[in-house]
Amino acid sequence: MAYTSPMTDSLHADYEALRHGCGLADRSAGGRLALLGADRQRFLNGQVTCDVKVLAPGEGAYGFFTSHQGKILADVAVLILEDRLWLELPPGRAEEIAAHLRKYVIVDRVEVLPLDDYRVLTLAGPRAAEVLHNLAPDLPGPPELPEHPWSHSPFAELGGGVRLVRQAGLGVSAWSLWTPAELTEELTTRLLAVPGVRPVGPRALELVRTEAGIPLYGRDFGGDNFPQESGLEEQAVSYTKGCYLGQEVVARIHYRGGVHKGLAGLVFPAGLPPAGAKLLLEEKEVGTVTTAVESPALGRVIGLAILNHRAAEPGTRLTVVPEAGSGASGGPAEVHPLPFVPAA
Repeated sequence: MAYTSPMTDSLHADYEALRHGCGLADRSAGGRLALLGADRQRFLNGQVTCDVKVLAPGEGAYGFFTSHQGKILADVAVLILEDRLWLELPPGRAEEIAAHLRKYVIVDRVEVLPLDDYRVLTLAGPRAAEVLHNLAPDLPGPPELPEHPWSHSPFAELGGGVRLVRQAGLGVSAWSLWTPAELTEELTTRLLAVPGVRPVGPRALELVRTEAGIPLYGRDFGGDNFPQESGLEEQAVSYTKGCYLGQEVVARIHYRGGVHKGLAGLVFPAGLPPAGAKLLLEEKEVGTVTTAVESPALGRVIGLAILNHRAAEPGTRLTVVPEAGSGASGGPAEVHPLPFVPAA
């Protein structure tokens, strides 16, 4: 089926860059923290669901901060440097997570600091590696790029202090450049001067992550959810690492069962529903629409929701009911397995 959405020329070009070329996205809106001190790695390991204590400098991991009740406070990417840890957090969550961490620093030699003097520029798409290789033509060979998710290394070819991170969670192949703020404008200009590199906005990133079935903190899951409900348990939670805040609840759910809902994909034959619309199965509410986009790859409107397990079987037909007074019309929805499009 041909894609017939009234997609703007600009959004279409952004999407094509991410799918077939190389897009440059400024992702600096996310929160960033630095942890210093001799006990930083051991301390953080007691606060997150991923195993931090086993990581060496140059490695990284993805996980969750959880509350005593096992609910998600934020998701986090942890980067291990020689003398500090860097944390990447959702937009607007850095201050609250910093206060949360400081509350538990008692005798630990740990300092929690904002990392406001760095920005994050992301090269994404199948040509991203080629672009990075071509940025240092005077070297005897192409620079070695970190390949494992969240692995990282200095990238002196682009200036002092720039660190190259193998980005995960976008739905397409990507590397992020953690860049000192004073170098960001110059580096952006340099990257955009490379033939085939196009600046891309958040709407195009939203398309590819939804097609890959990747949920977003603050949109598809949040503080009301356990890790097992997010669809990200496999990459974010270690069940062998030992204790952390909320670990008893998270482990009990894992070993005994207990969550009754989880992430699911949806197809909307009648068109784009509003976010927050209720999803009904046989007149009973089983979830809400959290993300909905018009997919260029599938030529259909698709979305994500955390659904009651009895409604989450692929092929199940649901009814979309917008909020009263929204002016939007409802329609059907059908549960679809994830991902819609395999992550590249």
